[in-house]
Amino acid sequence: MSNNSERKKSTRLSREARQAEILAAARASFEKNGYENTTVAEIAAGLDLVEGTVFHYFGSKRGLMLRVIESFYQEITAELEDGLAAVKGTRNRLYYITRFHLHTINRSAELCAVILRESRGLEPDISAEIHRLNRLYTGHLIAVIKAGISAGEIRSGTSPTLVRNTVYGNIEHVLWDRVGDGKPVDVERVAEELTELVFRGISAEETRLEEGEVAALVKRLNRLID
Repeated sequence: MSNNSERKKSTRLSREARQAEILAAARASFEKNGYENTTVAEIAAGLDLVEGTVFHYFGSKRGLMLRVIESFYQEITAELEDGLAAVKGTRNRLYYITRFHLHTINRSAELCAVILRESRGLEPDISAEIHRLNRLYTGHLIAVIKAGISAGEIRSGTSPTLVRNTVYGNIEHVLWDRVGDGKPVDVERVAEELTELVFRGISAEETRLEEGEVAALVKRLNRLID
């Protein structure tokens, strides 16, 4: 019966449409169950396909997971590039990137959590690919900081890599809170506070902070990552 159903569906869907259908189902399963607890058989059954059809298109569960991750990164990287192109000024661009990433984890928290876990997991192929894609994605922030240094808006000697790690490291804590309690992130507030904290520390403009201001900034940072 399954073979007949699969053959009927194959006559209706193009190769591209079939791949997209399987990827969407796989993404939903990975989000719900995680990589280890997802089986290709379950994905296929949910689409009324035989398991071999999934293997035909993606080779293995590892190959399927890699395609899901690649598709997600391509989607968010293209969206980030399109939006960032219209933003001028280093602080505004830093804010845009910060806000965009917060918005991404807000709408795709479960998949982001799976990707983060797998980046530290036991599948070296998956981990290596995640790190490659993540460098491309987060490289836009590094480019913004480098451009800001060249434009004189950011202090010379500022480490773009350290700024990137600070921004995305803080947002990682926000992600785990989002996954843990299920409450949506206040994207606008967190983006503004995190941008202010980071930019005040690297701006080329001389700003003298009073002791109370320093304490307030530290308190705000702690609130962001608690």
